[in-house]
Amino acid sequence: MQILISGRHYHVSDSTRTHIKAAVSRFERFYTPVLGCHITITKEEPAFRVDIIVNVHGQTLKASNTGSKLFPVIDGSAKKMIRQLKKLRDRRRKPRVISEPKIEA
Repeated sequence: MQILISGRHYHVSDSTRTHIKAAVSRFERFYTPVLGCHITITKEEPAFRVDIIVNVHGQTLKASNTGSKLFPVIDGSAKKMIRQLKKLRDRRRKPRVISEPKIEA
């Protein structure tokens, strides 16, 4: 999985990068293959905004979160993305049930 981390109005430190990589590495546990992941950290004056964009086979998923402290915002965005990946995995696993028309005599 290719991970791209960028910051807008914010310098991404090494500790932040390791925290993000630890959070993103959990994505492949819930859905494979994850082709790529782009994380953008935006410093809005009173708060942080974290956007996570994940490319999977045939779809692009996005999760974002805002808050005053950076690491809980990263964790919240990762939880939202994991929820989306689980939903996509379950949707692809379950076969569609086609009900047969009921004919009453």
